[in-house]
Amino acid sequence: MTVQLHGVSSDTPDRILIDAGAVYIGFVDATNYGTLLGATKGGNLFELTRAIRIIEPDGAKGPVKGLRRLESVTAVITANMLELTAENLRRALAVDSYSSGTTDISDEAVGDGDGETTEFALDHGDVVENSETITLEGVAQVRGTDYTMDYDTGTIQFVSAPGDGASYSIVASYTYVSGESVLIGEEVPDNAYCDSVAIVGTVQGMTNPIICKVTNALCDGGINLSMAPKDEAVVQVKFTGHYATADLSTEPWSVTYPAS
Repeated sequence: MTVQLHGVSSDTPDRILIDAGAVYIGFVDATNYGTLLGATKGGNLFELTRAIRIIEPDGAKGPVKGLRRLESVTAVITANMLELTAENLRRALAVDSYSSGTTDISDEAVGDGDGETTEFALDHGDVVENSETITLEGVAQVRGTDYTMDYDTGTIQFVSAPGDGASYSIVASYTYVSGESVLIGEEVPDNAYCDSVAIVGTVQGMTNPIICKVTNALCDGGINLSMAPKDEAVVQVKFTGHYATADLSTEPWSVTYPAS
C-alpha cells in the first residue's frame, strides 16, 4: 500500500460540517427539541475548554505520562442573535422578571390526550421560559422528562402520547409576554438557567444532525447591543454550562455525532 500524501478520500465529501446550524433552548433529542432560539447572523460557536494540570516530579526532564490531572471544564455556546425578542434579551441579561407586559394564565384547558397525539398548543405564544406548570389528570409533568416546550409558539411536545384508550385532560398554567416589557435586573435566580442549550448542525452526507449541547446553561457574558445605519443589530448571547449541585462528576456538555 502506498503512503497517501493527502487526507482526501472518497468519503471526504460526506464528512464535512457545513452551515451555522440552529440553536435550541431546552433541547432533549432530535424528537424533543424544545424551543428554536431564532434567526442568527455570523454563525454560532460551541467551545470546550479543559484545563489540565501537569504534575512535575523531581528528576523528570519533561511531562510524564499519567501525571496529569483535570482541573476545570468550561463549555460555552455562543449564538449571534439576529432575531430580537423580549425573551432573548431576558436570557442574555440572565434575569427572570418583567416589570410590565406579562399576563398570568391559570388552569387553561389545553386538550385531552387520546394516546396518539403528542403535540398540544396553548392559547398564547411568547410564554415566559420556565413559568409553566403542566398537569395530566392533575399530576404535574416534568419538563425534559415528560415534555418539552416551544416557548415562542406555546407548543407542548409530550415525550409519549398521553392517554391509552381513555381520555386524559391536560391543563396548563403559565405566564406570557402580552405587551411592552421592562426587564428587571436582580441576583441570578434559578430559573435564569436553561436546562440545556444545543447547536444542531448538518454533516454533509448524513441524514441525522450533529448535536453540541451544554446543560444548566446561563448567559453570564453580559450583552453588547450595537445599532448602526444600514446594518442589523446582532446580540451575542453566550451560554455557559454548569455542573449540577447533585452531580459534580458529569461534565455539563455533550456532542452527539450522527451514525447515519
